[in-house]
Amino acid sequence: MDSAEIDNLLIELKPFGFVQISFLICSAYVQFFIPLTGQSINFLAATPNHHCVLQDGFLLNQSIPVERNGDVTRYSKCEEFVDPGSPNTTQKCQAGWDYDHDVYGETIISEWDLVCDQNAAAELSQSVLQVGGLIGAFVFGLSADHYGRRPSFLVAIFLFSLFGTALCFSVNFIMFVSLRFCCGFAQMATSVAFSSSISEYMIPKYRNRATNVPSISFSFGLMFLALMAFLIQDWRYLQLAIVSPITIGFFAMWFLPESLRWVLSKGNVEQSEKLIEKLAKMNKSKIPQSINKLSRNVQDNDIFAISGTERNADDMSMEGKYSSNPRDNEQTSVIEICTDSENLEETNEKNVNGSKRNDFVNNNNKNVETSIPRDSYLDLFKSPVLLVTVVTCTLRFAHSMIYFGFALSTGRLEGNPYVNYFYSALVEVPARLLSPYAYKVIRRTYLVSFSYFACAAGLAVMIFLPSTTTKGVDLSTLKNVLSLLGKFFIVLSRGGVLLLIVELYPTTMRNKGNGLATCISRIGAIISPFMLYLDNFIPDFSTILMTIIACIAACIVLTLPDTRRTAQPQTVEELKQIMQSQRKVVKGHQNECFEDNNSDQ
Repeated sequence: MDSAEIDNLLIELKPFGFVQISFLICSAYVQFFIPLTGQSINFLAATPNHHCVLQDGFLLNQSIPVERNGDVTRYSKCEEFVDPGSPNTTQKCQAGWDYDHDVYGETIISEWDLVCDQNAAAELSQSVLQVGGLIGAFVFGLSADHYGRRPSFLVAIFLFSLFGTALCFSVNFIMFVSLRFCCGFAQMATSVAFSSSISEYMIPKYRNRATNVPSISFSFGLMFLALMAFLIQDWRYLQLAIVSPITIGFFAMWFLPESLRWVLSKGNVEQSEKLIEKLAKMNKSKIPQSINKLSRNVQDNDIFAISGTERNADDMSMEGKYSSNPRDNEQTSVIEICTDSENLEETNEKNVNGSKRNDFVNNNNKNVETSIPRDSYLDLFKSPVLLVTVVTCTLRFAHSMIYFGFALSTGRLEGNPYVNYFYSALVEVPARLLSPYAYKVIRRTYLVSFSYFACAAGLAVMIFLPSTTTKGVDLSTLKNVLSLLGKFFIVLSRGGVLLLIVELYPTTMRNKGNGLATCISRIGAIISPFMLYLDNFIPDFSTILMTIIACIAACIVLTLPDTRRTAQPQTVEELKQIMQSQRKVVKGHQNECFEDNNSDQ
C-alpha cells in the first residue's frame, strides 16, 4: 500500500482520534521530562564558590591569597599560604575545599572536589552524554526499522529509567560519567522511535502541527527544571525527581499500538488486520472495507517499506507527473515550482477524502513507485545533492553548537542562576510557536539567514560591551537580554533548517541526508561544552567562535533555493530543476502562481 492509501485508512479510522491523541500526549510527556537529564548538568555539576580549607586558628584573609582579574578582586579558589603567619609563599590546597552552598546545594563538584585541576568535569560529562546520544540514535534508528517502533521506544524508555535511577547512586565521577553515557544513549533512542510513531499516525493535514507539540513541551520542561533545581538543591534527589515521572509513564505507554505504516510495510496480513481492528476499536470507528483486500495486495507484492520522513503524502504528489518525454517533464516542473508546499498537503488531503471509498490506486502508479532506484550514502556527495549536504550539515552543526553554548552558559549570567535559566527556557516558547507560521509566509532561506545574523549581532555586541560604563552604570542586565535574544533567534532558525532538509533531499536520499545532518549536529553538541571551557584560558573565546559560526551559517544558507513553492523532489533530476528554477523561471507561470496564492490569502 502506498502512503496515500494508508492516509485513506487513517481517515476512515478517524484521522485525529483516541490513538493519535494518546501518541501526542505521550510524546509531549516524554519530551517534557527526558531532555531534562541533558540540561540538568547546569545544576548537577554547578560549581559553588569555594576556597581552601582554613588552617586552625586563622581567618580567611590570613590563609587565602587575593587574586585580581582586571577590576575584580577575589580570594583564590585553588591556593593558600604555606605559612599564614608570614603570607609570602603559596601552595595548592592541601586539606581540601570549603564550599558556599547559599546559591547551589550539594553538587557532584562539591561532593567529589572536582575543582581547580579537575574543573573540566561538567564539560566532560555533558560531552559524553552527547556521544551516547549519537550512538543511540544510530542503533535504535536501525532497531525501529527492523523490530518496530513500539518495542524500540519501550526498550529505550525502560533503559532510560534504569540508567537514570542508577545515576542517583553514583559513588564516584567515573561511574557518573559512564551512566551519563548510557542515559544519552537511551534518551536519543526514545526520541527517534517516538518521533517516527507520531508522524506515521498523522495524516498530512495534522502532521506539521502535531510534530511541533513535543518541541513546545520540551521548552516548558526546561522551565520546570529551573523550578525543580531551586526547590531540590541536592543533585541526587534532583536526578531522581527528573527520572521518576518517566518510570511511571512507562506503564501507560505500554498500551500504545505499533505503527500502522510499519506493520503494513512488513507485509504481515494477519498482524495488519488485527492492528486495524484494534485501531478501529480504540478510535470508536468502523472497520474500513479495504482491510479485506490486504491479502490480495500482499500476493501482488504491492506493499513497500514506508517511513515517516522518507515517504509521505507530499512525495506522492510528485509521482505520476513525469513521463518519459523530457518536454513533458519541463512543463510539469514549472508548474510544481510555482506550487505552495503547504497547499500541496491540503490538496492531497482533499483528494484522499474524495476517494475514501476507493481502496487502491491504479497499478500503473504503483509500478512507478517501486521502480524508484535506491541511492547510497556516496550519492549525498555528488552534484547537485552535494550542495544540499554541505549546507544543511553546516546549518545543523552551527545550530547545535550555538544552542548548547547558550543553554550551558546560563550560570555565567549575572543574577540568580535559577531565574536566568527559567528565562532562557521561556524565550524558546515564542520562537517555537512562531516558527511554523513565519516559514510559511517568509522565504525559508531568508528567514534562516536573518535568524543567524541576528544571533551573531547579539553575540558580537556582548563581546565589546563592558560590565559597567565609565559612570558606573551596571550593564549586566543588557548582556542578559542580548543572550536571551540570541537564543530566541537560534531556536527560530531550527524550524527552517529542518524544512530545508525535508524539502530539498530527493525521496530516495531523504532519510540518509537527514541522518547525516543529525550526526553532524551531535558533533556540534559534543564540542560545545569544551568550547565554553576554553573561556577559562582565552577570554570570550566561546562568544567569538559562536559569532563566527553564526555568520558562516547565515551566508551559506543563501546558496540554497527557496522551497516554499516547490514540491519535494522525487529524484536528483527534479532537484536539478528546482536549483535551476532559481536562476531561470518562466515569468508567465510565476506571475500566475503568485496571483493565485495572493487571492487565496
